[in-house]
Amino acid sequence: MHKVKSFCSHFLITIFFLIPYNLLATEIIFEYKTKNQINVQDLITSIHDADIILLGEIHDNLFQHGVRADLISKIQSKEFAIVSEHLVFGSEITYSGSLLEDLEAIGFNKKAWSWPIHEVLYKKFEEFGLPVFGGNLSQEDINNIYVGKKFSQSDTLTSIVRRNALDSQSKDKLLNDLVVGHCVVVEEDFLSFMFKVQRLRDASLAYIANKLAPAIVIAGNGYVRRDYGVPQILKKMNPSSNVISITFLEIDKLSEMTDNLKKKLFQDADTDYIWLTKAFSRVDQCEKLCRREK
Repeated sequence: MHKVKSFCSHFLITIFFLIPYNLLATEIIFEYKTKNQINVQDLITSIHDADIILLGEIHDNLFQHGVRADLISKIQSKEFAIVSEHLVFGSEITYSGSLLEDLEAIGFNKKAWSWPIHEVLYKKFEEFGLPVFGGNLSQEDINNIYVGKKFSQSDTLTSIVRRNALDSQSKDKLLNDLVVGHCVVVEEDFLSFMFKVQRLRDASLAYIANKLAPAIVIAGNGYVRRDYGVPQILKKMNPSSNVISITFLEIDKLSEMTDNLKKKLFQDADTDYIWLTKAFSRVDQCEKLCRREK
């Protein structure tokens, strides 16, 4: 089974590189403020002067990693550092010509992140020689948080979270999204723990990005939200900083963008731009869990 999965992943990566860019129909982008659709060049013009750009992702969507790699290649007139959720706080990549080995040398977990799904993105970082820094908590950190012990950068990150507390509406939204994201099967105590970890990750990513700016943050869509994610902390850390977030979402058929679907997109997201890509085929984990419990 493991060999089949590995073959399929590499097959999909290969097919992706063989598809001409324009056939991917990836340029469905909306500006949140105006609700207008824009093109990639409009977006590049808008984000060019940003101090920090946050690029969200649905972790297993190969198309999104491809278009983000392409976007990053188009804005390299400015030297951005990369801050990645996929790597732990304090790590920095050193390129040797063997990308996966370089990543694993600083703690990258290829199984957890379903490598080579992100390879197209990190290949682009390698091609441009971009500095890549980790911004995530380590598993040891998370274990210590769970049992109430101190963890690496504990004092710094805890202080950041306290100084940048969410308002009640944003907190409720985050809690709800955590519950929904875990198939609505979450014990109250564990929900409190997940909330704490989420906010400490926000603080970690924000701390590194603010320190390295100009920077590009690569993380899941929850972390790039303006109401309860990394931007919320960044804007309080440095109110004059130009912070721009781009959420990457999916649609089954890019040609079927209806007014109702567009309305729902703007209700659910809190970001500066929404970039729609083709949906990636996957097993519904919540449905799988429900079948297992019956």
